[in-house]
Amino acid sequence: MGRDKALMELEGRALIERPLAALRDVAEEVWLASGVGPRYEHLGLRCVLDSEPGSGPLAGLASGLLECRTPWMAVLACDLPRADAVTLRGLLQRAEAGGWDAALLGLARGSQPLYAVYRAASCAPAVRAALRAGERRMVSFHGGLRVVSVAAVELGGAAERAGINLNTPEDLRSLEQERRSADTMDAP
Repeated sequence: MGRDKALMELEGRALIERPLAALRDVAEEVWLASGVGPRYEHLGLRCVLDSEPGSGPLAGLASGLLECRTPWMAVLACDLPRADAVTLRGLLQRAEAGGWDAALLGLARGSQPLYAVYRAASCAPAVRAALRAGERRMVSFHGGLRVVSVAAVELGGAAERAGINLNTPEDLRSLEQERRSADTMDAP
């Protein structure tokens, strides 16, 4: 994106605010995996620092899982402007009912490890082991765990739209245009 996408605005709100709202609806406490140092202090949230600097989101996941004091940890990337609590609850329900260690949102373009729920007790050691082995990929620790990708269509509602992430300025412009078009169609 050329700049910190968490602070880029969509419809007058920073992108990071949208997934945070979904997390607040499902979690007792919301933390930010902020990398090697605290960021976004204006949000008033606890920052969890990377356990292995330079290892990307996997290090943030490891740190969060190590700090987690509940059986499950929900994870959302900052670039998911349509993330919602209903989809997170659906993932958790599927994970618990099936005895899974993790449930990831499944979209046509693949599973979304940063739109997921993770069982802290089983995932924390696996993530740490992957980091010790030099891994950085978010799926590198799945071997030996029971991980399910839950298709958005199985979760119903807006799950497919909830998984829209923004990786380029064009993605952001496209979503803004989509919103303007929807507003025009809704106008009397």
